[in-house]
Amino acid sequence: MSVTERPFIDTWTAETAVTLQRAFRMTNDAFAEHLDIAVRTVAGWHSDRTIVPRNQMQRVLDDAYEGARQAVVERFAHLLQRKGEPVPAAPKAVPAAPTPSPHPQPAPAADPVVAQMAADMALMQARIDSLQEQLGAIALRLLT
Repeated sequence: MSVTERPFIDTWTAETAVTLQRAFRMTNDAFAEHLDIAVRTVAGWHSDRTIVPRNQMQRVLDDAYEGARQAVVERFAHLLQRKGEPVPAAPKAVPAAPTPSPHPQPAPAADPVVAQMAADMALMQARIDSLQEQLGAIALRLLT
């Protein structure tokens, strides 16, 4: 494989996500942090390799893969080949429009009350995400 080629991933599965994690040489915690997702999501991929993540997670994995260093990409391709999976090249196509960020920012609100409510909701969501990660870590400790 040449230095500029990347294996093309049409649809991420738990198996390919775990393979990407191995290529990054990251623990579950580090990979979850890198993707800005809950550790329990990564742990779930390890326990059921047939999972097909939803569209938003597909984009998160795409972003991580597209931003990976060349050494990570080459290791990923090598790991895919070792598993006996074909390593497809990216199809030749017109470049797609840029994908939106997996964490879109709310549009500025004209009403200051609405703006404050949006800020409060974002803060609550951050707290919920943090609690979910803590629960995931506790669950993993209980299982091991």
